[in-house]
Amino acid sequence: MMSLDEQPSVLLAEADPVLGLDLSDALERAGYRVLGPVDTLATALRCLKADTPTLAVIDVVLKDGLCAQLSRELRQRGIPFLVHSDCQRDQRLTGDVEDAPWLVKPAPPEDVMVLLDGLFFSTPVPTNIG
Repeated sequence: MMSLDEQPSVLLAEADPVLGLDLSDALERAGYRVLGPVDTLATALRCLKADTPTLAVIDVVLKDGLCAQLSRELRQRGIPFLVHSDCQRDQRLTGDVEDAPWLVKPAPPEDVMVLLDGLFFSTPVPTNIG
């Protein structure tokens, strides 16, 4: 659980609806406010226009395409994010997110929380778990 007074928010962009709901529940139990889950780039970008999350968890491929535009927008706004994807880092489509902390899905929710907490509390986080 979070120990800070302000509840951090997480944009959750996940193409798989079952994984999205499962991860959303785990994030809420850990004390995060969840924006989503959203399964398209268009919806994720609309969420960013409506609200500024503290952090984000993004899939490399969403239902309407790659997350490159989303990752660029998150970087421009200074929003730390991690990648939760079944794509491998060395695939050409991951270039825009290759340096982000990375979890191969389906990752245990505890691993997601460790990375998110590290990003939130500005502690060094590994770039690859699992």
